[in-house]
Amino acid sequence: MYLIGNITNSHGIRGEVKIYNYSDFNRFFVGATLIVMIKGVKKTFEIERVRPQGNLFVVKFKGYDNINDILPFKGMDVFSEHDVHDQLDEDDFHYEDLVGKFVYDTEGQKIGQVISVIPVPQGHLLEIEKTDGKKALVPFVEAFVQSVEKDRIVIQTIEGLL
Repeated sequence: MYLIGNITNSHGIRGEVKIYNYSDFNRFFVGATLIVMIKGVKKTFEIERVRPQGNLFVVKFKGYDNINDILPFKGMDVFSEHDVHDQLDEDDFHYEDLVGKFVYDTEGQKIGQVISVIPVPQGHLLEIEKTDGKKALVPFVEAFVQSVEKDRIVIQTIEGLL
């Protein structure tokens, strides 16, 4: 499953929700299946209507016609099982493909491990928990990230970065 958004709030009284989109792919369209996890159990929804609203999507789920039907889902993360790996460019990655990888410098010294990927207006930052327990942010750009391999990420370090 891929984390693709978060239900931020209800919209109106007819069962619509506002979803903040985390995905770079078109995951919110009529007929798409979305999932939320409720106490470890998958709850599946089908999109009946969708429209953009700023950085959000206003989504109406099939069979949910009242605000009271959708209020329990407020604040929940939204997932998709649709794999889009075939749509990725060579230098594109899913967050899940980066989080958990160990980070090394170009000399082969272990720096730490990626604990999250943070979207910012300029792109993305890798949040790294260093071997000393401190955290560091590294821009996910070619100038710093030399390679992303199956088992590691190699970065070019500069003074003050780590």
